Amino acid sequence: MMDTQQTMISQTIRPEHHPHRVFLARHGQSASNCEGRIAGQLNPPLTEKGQRQALRLSTVLQDIRLTKVVTSSLSRSIETAKPTAERQGLTACSLAGINEISFGILEGRLRHDLDRDSQNILDQWTRDKANFRIPSGENLIDVRRRAIPALSRVFRENPGDNILIVGHRHTNLVILSALLGWDLHSIKDTSIQSKYVYELHLAPTPRIYTICLTGEARGRRLEGFLSGDAAMSSYKERGLGS
Repeated sequence: MMDTQQTMISQTIRPEHHPHRVFLARHGQSASNCEGRIAGQLNPPLTEKGQRQALRLSTVLQDIRLTKVVTSSLSRSIETAKPTAERQGLTACSLAGINEISFGILEGRLRHDLDRDSQNILDQWTRDKANFRIPSGENLIDVRRRAIPALSRVFRENPGDNILIVGHRHTNLVILSALLGWDLHSIKDTSIQSKYVYELHLAPTPRIYTICLTGEARGRRLEGFLSGDAAMSSYKERGLGS
């Protein structure tokens, strides 16, 4: 059951303003990902692997006519979207509203080098990402308050279109929860990885497909939601799509 806050935010995107399809991807590997560095709103570039992932995304989506490409204002998101936008003849639109969650006083710290107090703070946040704020940082509800209104404006201007959003792990969780009516608390630990892109059909009945970007399954489209580890229980009847 959605909480009051969830219902309020979800309703800011009116059904008549939904695009035809939304493709939701996470940025490729960044330098901070490679280092194990906490980098919510820091601005590291993509690694060579991340650049290859960006090219792979553009290849997998090449037969889908996109009409809008949306990124955050962070370079790892912009760099990931660039090959796809160029292949489609589009200029990406950057929205600071979908920047990654702020980790506050832990920004820039190496995960393996945290002192006890900092690790305790990170552990508290990990247990309750929806509500707990790292000092000077955000929780998932804070992210939802800024991300969904920003996307609502894009959706109002592009109804009926196919839109690619290249976001971040926690921003993408917020977007999924708002568009599909998922409980934010129950999916907070879901691993959103760069090896999948999610295809969302929002009206009249929301549906989601997972498109694989790597390995032998590259380009395969599965009905339902597949995370980095396992399919969500909400989509147990997952099967191969067309």
